Parts: sequence; C-alpha cells; structure tokens
Amino acid sequence: MAISEAWSLQAEPREAMTSRSVDLSQPIPSWNTPEYPAEWPRDDEMSTIPRHGFILHYLLAALSFLLRQRGRPFGVHQDIGLHFIDADGFVQKCDPDLIVMPFPNTGRGSLRRRDMPCPPDCVFEVASPSTVQRDLGIKKDWYAWMGVREYWILDPVDSGIPGDPALFKSGILLPDGPLMGWELVQDRYEPLESLWDEQARSWTAHSPVLDCGILFSQTLHQQHMDGGYRIVDLQTGVQLPSTLEVHDQLEERQAQLEEKDSEILGMVATVTRIRYGDFVADELMVMMQRSDIPVPGADTVQAWMTAPTAERFLELARRYFGLQGTNG
Repeated sequence: MAISEAWSLQAEPREAMTSRSVDLSQPIPSWNTPEYPAEWPRDDEMSTIPRHGFILHYLLAALSFLLRQRGRPFGVHQDIGLHFIDADGFVQKCDPDLIVMPFPNTGRGSLRRRDMPCPPDCVFEVASPSTVQRDLGIKKDWYAWMGVREYWILDPVDSGIPGDPALFKSGILLPDGPLMGWELVQDRYEPLESLWDEQARSWTAHSPVLDCGILFSQTLHQQHMDGGYRIVDLQTGVQLPSTLEVHDQLEERQAQLEEKDSEILGMVATVTRIRYGDFVADELMVMMQRSDIPVPGADTVQAWMTAPTAERFLELARRYFGLQGTNG
C-alpha cells in the first residue's frame, strides 16, 4: 500500500491528537516496511561525539526504570523513525533521539503518529554541531504540531577541553545553556526553567510531564563518559545511577561483605583454636573457604561452642556446610 493510499494528505485533527481519554494499556504497532522504514543506527557526525550515545543509553535505562517503578504503561525508545503528516498535509519522517510515550508498542520498528492513542509525553534530542539548528527549528515545530507534551535538548559539551569551567557553565551549542526544555501550552511550546548553581557547578531542571528532575553535573561530566546528566526521582530525591555507577556500587558492597566475612572468619578461627585446638580450627577454616554457604553468624558459632568434644563440634560444622558424612 502506498503512503498516499494509507494516509489522507490532510492534517490530523488537533482534537484527535491531544485527547488522552483513551486506553493507554494497548500497545501500538511498530513498522518496518518500504512505506514506513525503521530507523537504523546512523552513520553521521553524532557517531563521532563520544558522549552522545552514552547520554542516550543512560536516559533510556533511567527513564525506563523510573516509569516501571510507577507501574505505568510506557514506551521509551532511542533512534526510531517517527512518521507523521505535517500542518501543510505533507508526509514527513523524523528520528527523535529518545521518545517517551504513555503507552507501549510492539516490535522495534518505526512509529506512525496516526497509530498513537494520544501524543507522546516527551522527546529528548542530544545536540551536535550538524543537528542543533534542526533541533531548535523544524523539529521543535514538528513536535509541537504532533502534540508532544514536552521537549528537551541537551548539550553534550564535548569541547576537546575536558572540564573547562566556562564551557560547562554556558554550554557550547545551545543559546540558553546546556539544558533547554519546553512544555506544550495551548499548542505552543513555552520554555521550562533551567537553573545554574555556581557552588555545586550544576544545572537543574524539572520535567512536569515526566515528574522528575534533570541534573547536569560538572563533577559527573568530568568523571563519566555518559556526560554528567542524571534523572532525579522527585519522590525520593535520589539520582538514578548510571550502569557504571551501579557496577561500582556493587563492587564496593561486595568488597565490604568480603572484608566483614574475613573478620568473622578470623574471630571464629581464633575462638575455635582456643577451645578445641589448632587441628579443629584448621579443619573449620577449610570448610568455610571451600563452601558456598555464608559464613555462620555469632549465634550459630556460639551454639557450636557448647559441643563437649572436638568431634561433636566438627559434626555440627559439617552439617551446617552440608558436608555430613565427610571428613571436611
């Protein structure tokens, strides 16, 4: 079916585009056909900006987690084709860097505006020198026409001068700082406030539609390739961590547990050595080191210590570590 047969080349009615009294739990279809080709990874200037992809990967993961926690139907997608009819009745296609929808979709192909039960909640674009004028111009007009409720443009601040304070404060590509957003009010985009904190060296903004904060931190920008942008859960005040931060937190927690286990092992071995002698203490250490069973707590060890003989003590230990009938 040709595009002209699939769609009437007339602008979609505004009331149909803005109504939200619909069932948002039903997924809309995705497309990958000659008429509605999917958006595949692009080979353009953005691929040469290291932070661009990292910022989008972070936003995809953080926003998906936040919406999942709230139990709402949603779709969050990176680099997909979005097909629509513009205000002049022409079929158009654009490729939002990240789109957030209050309903799910099937597959991973392109989306058609006419299939959507209501407008998307939000679009994020990460600017680059070759796309920033389009992001601020025609794309902004298109998203407003389609009824996208909120629109953000983020500056990756990739200057080749890491941590330059002046460049971070003012941004490089955008006219009003590196974090610019708009909310749709009566079919027109009105600016959302972004605030610079000189002491914290960070930008902050609030997304009314997504009900979250957006933080852009110079410290995080210097430390991580994901650009220093963070989504903030306003219900808890917690910054949603990046994948790297989660990995580092898990490693730190594991190290703490291993240190605690090591201390417990030492204390248990010392008490056992005093009570039952070197041989029994060495046998217990071998069991604890070979077993996947967690190190026993103080109450368990104290119960073992009531054993009248070394043989009974080792029997209790073997039973705990699942080594009954063995010699350790």
